[in-house]
Amino acid sequence: MADLSRARKRILYTIVVLGIVDAAALIYLALPLRAGAAQPEQVQQQAQDEYRRLIHTNVPLRGIDQKLAQAQKDDAAFMQRRLPSQYSDVVDQLGKLASANHVSIGEISYATSPGDLPGVLNLEMHAGLAGEYVNIVKFMNSVERDKMFFIIESVGLTGQGARNGPSGVVHLDMKLDTYLRTQS
Repeated sequence: MADLSRARKRILYTIVVLGIVDAAALIYLALPLRAGAAQPEQVQQQAQDEYRRLIHTNVPLRGIDQKLAQAQKDDAAFMQRRLPSQYSDVVDQLGKLASANHVSIGEISYATSPGDLPGVLNLEMHAGLAGEYVNIVKFMNSVERDKMFFIIESVGLTGQGARNGPSGVVHLDMKLDTYLRTQS
């Protein structure tokens, strides 16, 4: 019987020890003594702040597929409406603008180079202009505002006014750029 009473005491001690371990585990779970569990509100607030920040960075990407399709349509329309397909279109348009603004175009030189975009050639032009100052200013404004796409790169005074023509006439060298659509 002594063995039985010893076994009973051991079982009782084991039950008491397990009860204490259970009580300690319950206290550990109930009280915020762990790292990160001490302030769940702060963790929640940080997560919400991160979510808000990420939402704001992703807003421009919403509907990107429709935006890209629209940009491609706009690009094609711009190229069709504003870029000439032949040199003669450029010469004709510059001649019309010069005539409308009472400016004479002397010699003009052209140079083409491959464009950065497929189906487009860069066209660089150097033109000698002569006319009254006001008319040349009006001509340059009309070139910049024309339906055909022109970029005035530079304008330089040639100094030929007093020797070769009437007073009040200004001679300029203007560098223009435009782009030509290729026939592909």
